Amino acid sequence: MVPEPLIPLRPAGAGTPLYCVHPASGSAYSYLPLVQRLEADRPVYGIEAPGFDDEDEEALTSVEELAELYLSAIAAERPGEPIALLGWSMGGVIGYEMARRCGTPLLITVDTPVPMPEPMPTPESLLHRFAVDLTGADPFAEQRELDEALAGSAIDEDSIEDALAGLTAAGVISAELDLGTLTRRYAVHRANTIALHSYQPVGGHPGPMVTVKGTASPPDGMDWSGLCAEVTAETVPGDHYTMWQGDGLTALAAAVNRALLRT
Repeated sequence: MVPEPLIPLRPAGAGTPLYCVHPASGSAYSYLPLVQRLEADRPVYGIEAPGFDDEDEEALTSVEELAELYLSAIAAERPGEPIALLGWSMGGVIGYEMARRCGTPLLITVDTPVPMPEPMPTPESLLHRFAVDLTGADPFAEQRELDEALAGSAIDEDSIEDALAGLTAAGVISAELDLGTLTRRYAVHRANTIALHSYQPVGGHPGPMVTVKGTASPPDGMDWSGLCAEVTAETVPGDHYTMWQGDGLTALAAAVNRALLRT
């Protein structure tokens, strides 16, 4: 049995296994479209945040704790074997901390800015991000329906459950997810945001790193060369979200496959 928090996305194959680290949402299933385009003989696993699907698990608020948990799970599943790591957005930050701790694995980051400690967003702003992420909406577009549903509400962490219920009642969030699941996944999203906003990268990753950036993503903050010994930069069409579709996804898969030739 594959240990938690590993998710077998495509476990068969003889190549070096690739582990895909969740973004702030906590879910690893955003990687499925990419997995289908990777070379067939490579095992691929997702890494899911604690608490995302298990109400008995506590969400962690430290990149270092997340990295240690995930490395322990990988070591239990494939002790002593070489690995490769990939992470989109916050997943690239956790992947960096994992790579820094475990030697010289190939690290691939996808649209991941170099992190620096910064203040947490307000509860209203964080709820807005969570809802946009959950619905798959374009985060750069106007969110009139969401903004109207949130208007006039004084939102704090004690009223998040009521706010989530209101967004569901307004049809902004699908009623397929019960309120308990929504509240738990918001808590995971919040814990991951705390972890990201409080993380200061230290040391350095001595192995190879490939950074993939969307051509329409903000240009600043994507240079990891000061933290890694060997960095190769790639660009693909699209922004942080649209790069996972159409031509962007095709180019992303090609870039990842080229990087994996190193393993």
